[in-house]
Amino acid sequence: MIIDWTGWRNISGFFFEWPWALLLLLLIPGFWWLYMRRIRQKLVRLSLQFSYAAVVEQIKAQPALWKRLLLPLSVSAIIALLVIGLARPTVTAKVGVQSADIMLVLDISLSMLAEDIKPDRMNAAKEAAIQFVQSLPSDARIGLEFFAGDNYVVSPPTSRHEEIIAYLRALKREDLKPRTEIGSALRTALQILNQQSESAVTTSTPKAENTQQSAPTPSKPDQVIILLSDGDSHEGFPWNEAAKQARAANVTIHTIGVGSAEGSSIVYQGVELPVLFDETTLRQTAELGGGSYFRVFKKADFRKVYEQIHQRTVHYEQRDIDLAFAMAGAGLLTLLIALGLAIAFL
Repeated sequence: MIIDWTGWRNISGFFFEWPWALLLLLLIPGFWWLYMRRIRQKLVRLSLQFSYAAVVEQIKAQPALWKRLLLPLSVSAIIALLVIGLARPTVTAKVGVQSADIMLVLDISLSMLAEDIKPDRMNAAKEAAIQFVQSLPSDARIGLEFFAGDNYVVSPPTSRHEEIIAYLRALKREDLKPRTEIGSALRTALQILNQQSESAVTTSTPKAENTQQSAPTPSKPDQVIILLSDGDSHEGFPWNEAAKQARAANVTIHTIGVGSAEGSSIVYQGVELPVLFDETTLRQTAELGGGSYFRVFKKADFRKVYEQIHQRTVHYEQRDIDLAFAMAGAGLLTLLIALGLAIAFL
């Protein structure tokens, strides 16, 4: 069960399963009443046995106030936490109910050096991709592919998101390559997703031995390709054919266009070269692939785009989350802290 804790807005309700147990909190004022009564009785005995000056000296010899209050405060906190845990506090929150296999396909052609999106297209795209990976629930599998004139499958879909983030952070301007082949990149990503699907079916389908009842077919997770490029592609495998193949395989393609409408320029080997932005290719790729096309005009747009893709890719439902064990753990932690302070200072 994957809980989306990204902001308190995802928690829509709070209640106690057994609210009547909260009546046990009345034990705390009762405990303090007994504690104060014991102190008062002790002072009365001292005043009867000794002179006023001796009583004052006895009081001065007592430990510091915080040390004297450490035990009753700790007991009160532990009682409160255990009682609250017994009442079974419950929150209603978003819970991921379906995993997804995602291939993030990132354009590393030289045109991504253009600075019409600051600091440049590549770095803006990279940082946004990192934020997207960090936002995914832990059971969503994401792979990474870089492409230019050639395709570089960095990782097949994996739930080890920290590895994907490390690969993205390692990408440098020096890694960019000539040419752009969107169709070849999409076909490669589709092959990786198909292999992932076949592997999942093979490992999750039990062997039927001496039984006439067939094993249930495991549910296939959503499969998504997120293509991020400036769209200027005229080589390699046809991008429209790759998009149609993905649609036939029930793989959704979302495309993100990076660049300004007027284009830009880059300096390569001392020569200034114009950089185009082909929005038509990206839009049609998304349409043929059953997904959506998103346009990025500035760095801040990436976050909005990935949030929309996240909502369409990862499915959630509202579920009640029992926090009783959390309260019990907090009570145990309070006990350990109190014991540690007692050993150290008392």
